[in-house]
Amino acid sequence: MTFEFNGMMLRLADNQRTVPITATTLSAALTELTSKFPHMKRVLLDNTGQLRQAHRVLLNNELIIRPPGTMPLSQDDRIEFFTAIAGG
Repeated sequence: MTFEFNGMMLRLADNQRTVPITATTLSAALTELTSKFPHMKRVLLDNTGQLRQAHRVLLNNELIIRPPGTMPLSQDDRIEFFTAIAGG
């Protein structure tokens, strides 16, 4: 499966727009991803290791609301993150 990045997440992925991952669940994929890019961990995951609620996950262009860590992934899947921006 692959992660695709843009914006701030692209910078955290060392400007790699597409990053291949071999994991078969979302939790394992996030673990592998944050091992490759340690700075991404504090942005993507909360203190319990769960995906922060500020991120929206698109799996193959379909929005997945609060995806479970056990969500299965296949070799052909593509995940993108859209992050809410707050400010005033």
